[in-house]
Amino acid sequence: MDIFSHAAFQMIELTLLAAAGVIARKLDFMNSAFDTALSRLVMNFSLPALMVSSVLNNTGLPDFATIMRILGFSMLAYALMMVISYLVPRLYPNIEPATRGAHSFMMGFGNTSFVGLPILNAIFGPAAVFYGVINNIPFNIFAFTCGESMIRQGGAAKGASFKRRAKKVLRNLMNPAMIACIVALVLASLGITDNGGLVGSTLNYIGQMTVPASMLIIGSTLATLSPKETLSHVKPYLTSLVRLLAIPVALFFALRPFIDDPLILGVIVVGAGMPVASMGIMMALMYDGDVKAMSQGTFITTILALATIPLLAVLVS
Repeated sequence: MDIFSHAAFQMIELTLLAAAGVIARKLDFMNSAFDTALSRLVMNFSLPALMVSSVLNNTGLPDFATIMRILGFSMLAYALMMVISYLVPRLYPNIEPATRGAHSFMMGFGNTSFVGLPILNAIFGPAAVFYGVINNIPFNIFAFTCGESMIRQGGAAKGASFKRRAKKVLRNLMNPAMIACIVALVLASLGITDNGGLVGSTLNYIGQMTVPASMLIIGSTLATLSPKETLSHVKPYLTSLVRLLAIPVALFFALRPFIDDPLILGVIVVGAGMPVASMGIMMALMYDGDVKAMSQGTFITTILALATIPLLAVLVS
């Protein structure tokens, strides 16, 4: 049970950081404008720094063949997740297309960077951050293609030409986090590090703010939701169980016969069990999706993940 205790301890630490965010919001030290600005700083500055730092300060980088194996298995994992997330919500009775699309997105996409990288670092150590960075490449590719398609179901934002959509997808893919993923991948492939050097140390310091800042933002956001309204519906619980347990466990048994490196398997499985990606709410707002359902699922998965992530850590141990 050592791995469970360790993972549970790390999740409790992160929970306390989120609780600090709740308190800060209640005391008016944080507000929506501050959360938005801090989120932009994390997503566009400290998180990319953490990604690149995971290579520059890594003294045991995997070889190119291993990097390609991680990328290949991550692509396969997301392809399987897309099939599950498209099919399962169609079994829900009496559900509108926009709501079904929201549940599909919630099943298919977890918060693998904003929350996932700090958690992987806490459970598996710094080496797992780089593996998680590679795992984020297919996340971005699928989120801005399949994910957008899911959100658009029943929305009013249909009708754009394929050419315009393709250009928009490419533009969305070229965000700082994705660029940092590619830079990290290139540096690792070339074996370039700077452990203890000026660049590596600087990026490491910047990246260290990602964990506390992201948890504070999550806590501040949760403080604005009504627990009574959020917790009174059944479908978000079903979707949360699929997102947090069913999909990661399915990936574990599907990929275990083909992956002999426990760290690769652990990063993919635990990464697949993250709470709903926060970008889902932003996409729902952009494409006239079901913002309420997305908010409910994000809230519930964030709370339940405190218990499910340690269980997944035990599973992959």
